[in-house]
Parts: sequence; C-alpha cells; structure tokens
Amino acid sequence: MATKLNVDTGGEDIGKKLWEKHQKDEYTRVDHYKEALCINCFKKDTAAATIVTICGDCAGKRGREPLLAKVSDKFYGLCYFCGDHKFHIEEINARFCHPCHRKIANVTKEYNKKGGLYSNPFWTRMKKKNGKDWRQIFTQNLGNRR
Repeated sequence: MATKLNVDTGGEDIGKKLWEKHQKDEYTRVDHYKEALCINCFKKDTAAATIVTICGDCAGKRGREPLLAKVSDKFYGLCYFCGDHKFHIEEINARFCHPCHRKIANVTKEYNKKGGLYSNPFWTRMKKKNGKDWRQIFTQNLGNRR
C-alpha cells in the first residue's frame, strides 16, 4: 500500500492549503483511485502531474481549467505539445494521463535525437555560418585559466 506524502514539511501548511484548493475544484480534483482530468485530452483517467512548457497557441486550444499552476514565463523554448521552438512560452504544472505522457516523452526523444539544445534553430544557423569548428569558436575564451 502506498504511503501518504507529507507536503507540510515547511511548517507553514502551504502544501495543505494548495492541496485543499485543488481538491475543491472539479477540474483539478484527484479521487481515491488517482484519477484526474488530463489537460491534453480532457479525459478522466489515471493521471500524474508534471511540469512542461507550452506555447500560447497550444494553451489556447486546451484551456486553463485543469491547470494546476503556472510555474514561470520563458522567452524562447520548445513547446512539448506541437514540438516547435517558439517565443513567449510558459512553464506549467498540470496532470496528464499515460498516453499523453507518452506523447510528451516522444517529443523529448526526438528533441534529444536531433541534438538536444543544439537542435535549436539558432544553433543550427550558427553551425551553418561558422562551419565545422563552431563549438571551438564559441568556447575559445571561456575556459577557467587561473
């Protein structure tokens, strides 16, 4: 049997207040079978919360009801829903069902296969502009020489 997570280790009951707020709302509630509403497919199924980045277009299609919390705003990054690099994205905390977690994992796998951070359109342009030695050119004077 699973043990109960203690979210009040800080002594201010912030975790307890947040949990009560989520349980009162019908879109963010989790029942005894760990079933909750998925933000991506809007289906009630076994769900787990995770942090992902989302662009404005994808966020507009999905709505804000099942959103747990907005973590931060990012200037530029990869949207896990459409798989494109875009400006003005936000990092969100939301619950996803297993098939939607798999879709996010597939986007992450493709991102890593292409080269991770260096598959970004900016770095692709720098590779074309500076040739084979682009990493050496950019890291030439960044060493720790003491």
